[in-house]
This record gives sequence, C-alpha cells and structure tokens, in this order.
Amino acid sequence: MSVCQRRFSPGLLFLAIAGVLNIASASPQARSQMQKPDRPSTLVVSVRMPDGSPLDIPAIVNLYTFSGTPAGIGVFRSGTAEFTNLAPASYTLDIIAAGYQRLTSNVQILAGGERQQLSISLTPESAASETAAPSGGPILAPKAQKEVTKALEDLRDKKSDDARKHLEKASQLAPSHPDVNYLWGMYYAQVNNFANAKVYWEKTVQISPRHVFSLAALAQLALQGSDYPTATGYLLRASEAAPSSWRYHEQLSEAYLNQQQNEQAQKHAQRAIELGKERAAGAHYVLARIFQGDNPAGALKHLDAFLATRPSGSRAIEARKLIDTLRKQELPAPVPAVANANLELETKSVPGEKPAPGPSSSFALELMPPPKWMPPDVDENMPAVEPTAGCPLQKIQDEAGGRVGDFVDAVNRIAATESLDNEVINRSGMPSRRTSRSYSYVASVQQVRPGMYTMDEYRNGMMDLDLFPERIATLGLTALVMVFHPIYRDDYEVTCEGLSRWHGGLAWQVHFRQKANKPARLRSYRVNAKSYPIALRGRAWISAQTFQVESLETDLVSPVPQIQLHAEHIAIEYMPVKFVSHHQELWLPQSAEIYFDFNNHRMHRRHHFRNYMLFAVDEKQQISMPTVELDTTASSPE
Repeated sequence: MSVCQRRFSPGLLFLAIAGVLNIASASPQARSQMQKPDRPSTLVVSVRMPDGSPLDIPAIVNLYTFSGTPAGIGVFRSGTAEFTNLAPASYTLDIIAAGYQRLTSNVQILAGGERQQLSISLTPESAASETAAPSGGPILAPKAQKEVTKALEDLRDKKSDDARKHLEKASQLAPSHPDVNYLWGMYYAQVNNFANAKVYWEKTVQISPRHVFSLAALAQLALQGSDYPTATGYLLRASEAAPSSWRYHEQLSEAYLNQQQNEQAQKHAQRAIELGKERAAGAHYVLARIFQGDNPAGALKHLDAFLATRPSGSRAIEARKLIDTLRKQELPAPVPAVANANLELETKSVPGEKPAPGPSSSFALELMPPPKWMPPDVDENMPAVEPTAGCPLQKIQDEAGGRVGDFVDAVNRIAATESLDNEVINRSGMPSRRTSRSYSYVASVQQVRPGMYTMDEYRNGMMDLDLFPERIATLGLTALVMVFHPIYRDDYEVTCEGLSRWHGGLAWQVHFRQKANKPARLRSYRVNAKSYPIALRGRAWISAQTFQVESLETDLVSPVPQIQLHAEHIAIEYMPVKFVSHHQELWLPQSAEIYFDFNNHRMHRRHHFRNYMLFAVDEKQQISMPTVELDTTASSPE
C-alpha cells in the first residue's frame, strides 16, 4: 500500500530573523494598576559579571511593586535596563541570566523625580550543581539489562510465566537493583498476588527512595483500599521525585478530596491542569466537586471541560447527573467518596453490580513503564520555568509571527543537503533495522492567494515516494513553525508557560493546541490518495532576546483510528544561517526528529540539514540534478 505522510495545507518551512528588541518598561496594563506619579522617577540597573564588566549575554530584568504588580518586565541591552514612570515606593528587582544564579533584591525609591542608578553583580551558577551526578538507580550490566527488557516485554504481552524466567535470571545478575525488584512487583500484580507485589515495591523504595514507578504503585494499592492518608504520602513523594508530572497531582487532588481537605485538593487539581492540559481531565471533576456548593457556575465550567475529554464511563455518568442537579439550581446530594482515585483507569459500572473487593490486576497496566523508544508527550511533563517571571504573550506572538511573515515575503526557494536516518522499532522498543540516505533538498514556497501558501518539496529533483525508507514519506515537518504565522495563529490556543533556561540562553516557553472549532490546516496523513487532517498540540521555545523560534515539539491531539495512527512526536531544532550574498541571516532547521506509530509501523527518523542555499524571489536560477548516495542498511534480530 502506498502511504504518504504530509501536511494538509502546504506551509512554509523556515523562520526568518527581523528587527531588534527595545528594552521593555512597564506595560500599559501594569501601569494602570499603579498610581501615576506626579513626579515620575527612573531606575537604571547595570548588570555586571563577577569581574565588574557589563553582562554581555541576554538576561531578563523584572521589577515588581510591593504587592507583586509588574512595574517593568523586559530584555535588557548592553548590560543596562531602564525603568521609567516610577512612583516613590519599595520594589523587588528580579534578574535572570543564563549561566548565573537568579538574583532577587529589594530596591527603594525615596523621592519623586529622582534618577537612581543601581549596579548589580551576578554570581555564576555552582560548578558543583552543573557536574553533579544525575539521580537515579545504578546502571544495569548488559546481560541483566537484556533480561529486564525481555521480562518487561513479556509482562506487556501478559506472558507471566516467561516474564518470571527472565526475572529470575535478572535477579541472579542484579539482585538489589530497584528496577528488577519493581518488575517483580509488576509480575505479582499481574498474577493477582498483591501482597507479594507490595513487598517488592516497598523493597524497591527502600533501595531507591525516589523510584517513581514503585511509589506510584504503592499509592495505587492504598487507593484501592481507600487508605487515603497512606496514598497521599506516597503520591507526595512521587510528585517530589517527578515535579513536572501531572498524573501524581491529579491523583493527589482526588486523595485530598476524599479526606475532605478541599484546599489541598484544589491546589493539586489546578497544578495537574496546568501541567497536563486536557489530559488531566479528572482534575476538572475534582474542582467541580469542590465548587458545587458555593460556586455552581464554576462547577459547571469544570464539568463541561471534563466531559469534553471523557465523554463516556462511570465518572461521565456522575458528571452528567451533577450537571442536571446544578442546572436545576438544587443543592446536590452528598456524593460518596470515590474509593478508586486512579482516574486514568476508570471502568464502566453496571447498575446493581457491586465492585469486587480488593485491587484488580487491570490497574497494573497503567503502572507498566512505557516503551522508551518514543520521547515523553509534550503534556506528560512541563519543563521547568522561572516561576515569577512575567510573560508578554501578545508581544511574543506578534514578534514571532512577524519573523515568519517577513521570511514568506522575502524568499521563495531554499536548498540544502539533507541526511535521513531511519530506524524501524520492534515490539520491545529496540531498533530492528536502520537505513541512512542523503538528498539534495529544495523547498519552494508560493502564495497562491491572500491567506494561502503552498509548499513543494523536492528530494534529488523528484517527489517520489520510493525515495523514503519503507515507502513512507515525511513531508512538511519544518512547516510546523507556521503555527506562529498571523494566518494560522488563530487556529491555536496559545499559553505562555514562563521563562526557560534553554540551550544556554533564555527563552519563552509557549504551549499551543489546535482549537476544536478550527480545521487542522498544517498537517495531514495521506493514505491511498485520501487526506486525514491531523490536529496538533505542542510546545515552542522562543528566544527572549530575538523572538526567534529556537526549538519546537508537537504531538497529536488525539489518535486517528481510521488509519491506525496511534502516536506521533516531532522535535525540531533551529539554527541561524548567514547568507553573505543576500545580506541576510535566517533561522533554519538544523534537525528534525519524528517518532510515529502508524499502520503497524513504529519508526524513528532523524533529518539533518546543512549547506543551505538561498534563492531570492527575483532570481531564475536552475538547480541541477544532484547525485544520489547509496543506502546503508543494518538489521538486528527481532
């Protein structure tokens, strides 16, 4: 079967650079929150390195009033930031620079109309923290790792007897390794011996107190037995070990709710939604339960959000009953505490049927470590950001969109040398075949009418499916940056997660998700001449200094069962490329990686670009047919 993977509406590949950023003083909205001074004062902050010289790298300088209102947030230039229109008051100065410790200092402006100058020296980040050994368990020897991998594969396939044989061999090689003991717990859970499963998981956390899977498993056992205080203790430890994981916060919110600790339940539910977005639907249900008494409108809002993602199941039935009660403006009857707080493993209830006592082996499926061939979903964990830095989302969108628009207006053709490495992944998550190819790559961009762009991609002068390994073409990957183009921007819900220390610099971390009421226009899978539009959600890192998109990752909003598209993850890295003849510097893709589970194919592809050439709109230069490099293929046993 001929399969071609491509975008629905062809989009531009690359992002251009344009303009410079001025120092941002207080925004109009922030100023409106402060009393306008009769005699405004000015604060000039000089940021210096330890040797006293001006800081020559990008930094973010924030100024807050005593109440926490932003008085000025922006990128500073040439080591200096200036804040104007300030009233006499106490302020907090916050400076964030890559490679240096964050600095927070109190500043007082005593009199109106004065110009105060402040010199701040930064402290380098501790070398010890940069070179500290990563946390985690000891590394398994190759033979032990092989047995653990086979045991895990057998557990996924519910081959308990085969898994036990491999675990016995692994135990002989590494009897005290936490992963081996954890998998023994998984084995006993699979054969419904939960007493032994608990023994092994407790042994695991004794060996490795931050072993997240074992902490989560012990929490699940406690939740199944309605032992909410014990479950809370394990979940708190799991959330500390994996602070960016939404799942543990969602489960904590349910556990606290069952203990009638609504303040803590609300705190963790809101954090789960912040980290997990639509995946943390269960947290919306928790918030609805909290708000149902004194905030019915808020409760209805959260119930609608829950049902948008979880339209079926016993919890959905409860949610609809609660909606009916709230809309009739009647106080809801007390809802019994839910014994099983594992929201991801909700099961359908049968009227009149009593749940079986004790834990069920089905919950072990959620605790099974996923295959590691695909990176974490963008909404599984939110990368760390600076918690108090203001985020000018509108300015970020305008500036980044302007870069994309400028590039579309200036260029119609880009050429490069492209290298492609393809791996076919077997059921255990290991590569079984590897193929490498090289192409002469050309992308042609044209505007066919206002608001619509087309992109054609040529490899070795052709658009042939057979050029790609496994006859599956990956096209339009780098057109994904068009998410920030003004024409496509309204198709996505965009939120700013904060300021990130990214690749040695500072970048605004932005999350985006396809709106449900907008058509998916950037990407599709094409199978047998029929296109299947793909809705995307993702995260981008946009330079805090230049507003260039430096990195971008995407995942599917939901699988597409019609074509057996179960998952797709894309990661793109951009780099600045100077074109001396055109007097331009453009930010172009350096690499693009794609992982997909599609139509019984699991693949990982790495695209690398180099030797860029730029063809301006007014040029008629022809591109000669390049030579084709031979494939190099390696196979390994299944």
